[in-house]
Amino acid sequence: MRDYFKRFPRSYHFMVMVFGPALLFTHGPKSFLHRFPSAGKILNLGSGPRVISSKITNVDIAQYPGVSVISDIVSMPFGNNTVSRIICDNVLEHVSEPWKAVSEMHRIMEPGGLAYVSTPFLYPFHSSPNDFSRWTDEGLKSLFSEFEIVEVGVRSGPFSALNVYLCYLFATLFSFGSKRFYWILVDASIFIFFPIKFLDLVFNYFPRSINMASHLYCIVRK
Repeated sequence: MRDYFKRFPRSYHFMVMVFGPALLFTHGPKSFLHRFPSAGKILNLGSGPRVISSKITNVDIAQYPGVSVISDIVSMPFGNNTVSRIICDNVLEHVSEPWKAVSEMHRIMEPGGLAYVSTPFLYPFHSSPNDFSRWTDEGLKSLFSEFEIVEVGVRSGPFSALNVYLCYLFATLFSFGSKRFYWILVDASIFIFFPIKFLDLVFNYFPRSINMASHLYCIVRK
């Protein structure tokens, strides 16, 4: 179902932002680029169909609309020290060997270049096409130990985590063992519980929300 709607990037992005289980309005790629503008080469790794800006090169393993470079992010066709900014937004959990992707980011990034990375923390399994990993704030610092850590924070807070687990719990209770019906209920229940996530417009900024957040982000410098 998700792959079908990704054929219509604007509609898909609107649905994710408004009805998706996690609040993704704050501390995102656009905020990063506003704070750290660059005239150099900017990549959006694992972009899917989303086009943030015409100045950004979209890189994805699948040929979605808007993707300029078809590539696995563990081995990319860019030279050493040639990229100024990197965005990797909720992608690394779908990479079986994420440390290789991080090493590849380090290789292609110019000295002083910056990367924005967001990853899930307290979030259930979601295949796209598969799902392998989760990170705490300390886990992100360890994963990006080759880089200077500029900032680590909450992308989607505790009420986004509560919201998505309610969707999965609802599907578990009422699917009666049917795998197909389970995933239908997961997607359908999002439209029931999604208003809960908007409490994170406040709770994203609570100091200890980082310990129970749905998603975290980090900004790193080479």
